[in-house]
Amino acid sequence: MAFVIVSAGHLTDSRLRTLRVLPLLVAAGLGIVVLMAGCIGLGYQLARHATPPVAAAAADLDRPEVRALVDRVGSLAGRLVHLEGKAAALARRLGAAPVAARLSGTDNRESRGGPLMPVEDLSRLEFDVTRLESTLADLSVVAAEHELEIMAYPNRMPVTGGHVPVSSHYGTRRDPFTGRLARHSGLDIPARHGTPILASGGGRVLSAGYKGAYGQTVVIDHGDGLATLYGHASKLLVRPGEVVMPQQKIALVGSTGRSTGPHLHFEVIRDGSRVEPRQYLGRVLARVTEPHPR
Repeated sequence: MAFVIVSAGHLTDSRLRTLRVLPLLVAAGLGIVVLMAGCIGLGYQLARHATPPVAAAAADLDRPEVRALVDRVGSLAGRLVHLEGKAAALARRLGAAPVAARLSGTDNRESRGGPLMPVEDLSRLEFDVTRLESTLADLSVVAAEHELEIMAYPNRMPVTGGHVPVSSHYGTRRDPFTGRLARHSGLDIPARHGTPILASGGGRVLSAGYKGAYGQTVVIDHGDGLATLYGHASKLLVRPGEVVMPQQKIALVGSTGRSTGPHLHFEVIRDGSRVEPRQYLGRVLARVTEPHPR
């Protein structure tokens, strides 16, 4: 779980940050396609030039320079096969479409002829393979950073088993105790007493304990000034400083603090200010029935 700790300084802090990641992912996806196409092109060149005529090969294989060239071609072919496999795996991670079909005439099972590839052509191919390996390494870093940001972004439902998605929204409402208009700083999500409360995103537990009107409360830091709060719990399952994963159980639903019944009070805090949680949970909330405010 060490990679979660490392990611704390690089995690997203808003929807705007997420939008800025998208062009990078598009570029990474295109890079994957170009990378795989380059691998295929190199494979085509190796297959087309690397095999000498059968008659000539028998006579030339005893020559040291020929053996050296054959060894170089074999090394390049091995690197190319390994590179194509890594590129395909990275394409799947980034969701990039793999190259639909190989270049025509690249079936290595077909017989081929031609002179052995000149040394200068092999040097150029070795340079191209090295460049592709470097590109693949750079794209792997992009993929890892993207996966960490997705893991930390609090866009998952923080509780399951609720009979309605939301009973009180963020913003102005009538206070359930006084009946007067008052500001509500989060979402109230009703659920049965003891229902697991889940981390909306990965991060580090800032606090876990009794917090005034919130009752038993957990606060999770997702990095770059973004945090989430989970209030009114009946029992806490994590401690301050603990690293949690998305959808990990962190507490149980209750009615501690200033509460009229068992539910989760969920807040999103950005740079110290409470913000509209629907900016982060809008997609998952849209999958369930619209709430009936109380």
